[in-house]
Amino acid sequence: MTFANVLIYVALIALVLARRFSGHPIGNVKKLFALPVVVTIIGFADLSHGKLKPLAVTLIVIGAIVSLGLGSLRGRADKVSERDGSAYVQWGVVSLILFCVNIAAKLVLDLIGVAAGEAFSTAEKSLIFTLGLTLVGEAIVLSMRSGAFGQPGRTGDAPVGRAPDRVPVFASRQQADPRSDDAEQYPGRRHEHHHHDHHDHHDRYED
Repeated sequence: MTFANVLIYVALIALVLARRFSGHPIGNVKKLFALPVVVTIIGFADLSHGKLKPLAVTLIVIGAIVSLGLGSLRGRADKVSERDGSAYVQWGVVSLILFCVNIAAKLVLDLIGVAAGEAFSTAEKSLIFTLGLTLVGEAIVLSMRSGAFGQPGRTGDAPVGRAPDRVPVFASRQQADPRSDDAEQYPGRRHEHHHHDHHDHHDRYED
């Protein structure tokens, strides 16, 4: 592991921690998945250089599953709120604990691989890949919680779950015909009016 690689890894982890703890708008799907996908691709490209032994592949697959699972749990533990009409995410104590557990699980798998004869460089290469996958798992859950999936261009819309106000159809009919309620509730009144009108006409003819 070179000093430059150490700086890159530390810088990426510091960026993730700072951004998550300060909080940020979730945004649309592209914005939500941009960093996780880029980090995962970089990590996978780094792993693809050189031939991996079966044990290394097995440990990497196990680490990938663990990272996706812990990332999904962290996505459920993240604090999601609404600010200025947009979904907003911020890490709490539980999110930090899950992230530390993810790093610890990665180190345990690396130690198992080194103890079994794997080169330490293989473990070092899979670090970025693991970090990217845990961010992907978190992004998937956050996209579902915020409703970003299926609405990639959503901006400035009303909050999810809030429907626009509508005037019921029956209310408009009542306003158009205020006697409709009386007519429905007391159908005999309409017949009474006709009866009185007929009686008035009869009196006029007698006069």
